[in-house]
Amino acid sequence: MSIKIIKSSDIPRGKLFEVEVNGKVIQVVLTWHALDGADDYNISANELLNFLIYPEEVIRGHVNRFIAHKRVNRHLARVIYEYEDKTIVVITFYISYIDRYFRGGIYEDKILP
Repeated sequence: MSIKIIKSSDIPRGKLFEVEVNGKVIQVVLTWHALDGADDYNISANELLNFLIYPEEVIRGHVNRFIAHKRVNRHLARVIYEYEDKTIVVITFYISYIDRYFRGGIYEDKILP
């Protein structure tokens, strides 16, 4: 369960990452907004990618978006993302309380099969 960042580049919207996971290559855009949110909690881009790719649950959000959840101590990391063609775009990231959002491990989307 390791993530290998093959390359990353700045784009107008944020940073585009090409990531290899279990032999599969995926493209992920971390928007500047998501990166700023992660920075507020001292979360690295690599940790943010781990929260996204290896969540404990994924629920549906608004307007074709999904929310990946990963418990961090007594808190819940929330990664809000959507798909643009085959590219995953992380819109925002923040940390909340587990009891507010965690639903017990359901998956309404899976990035990895």
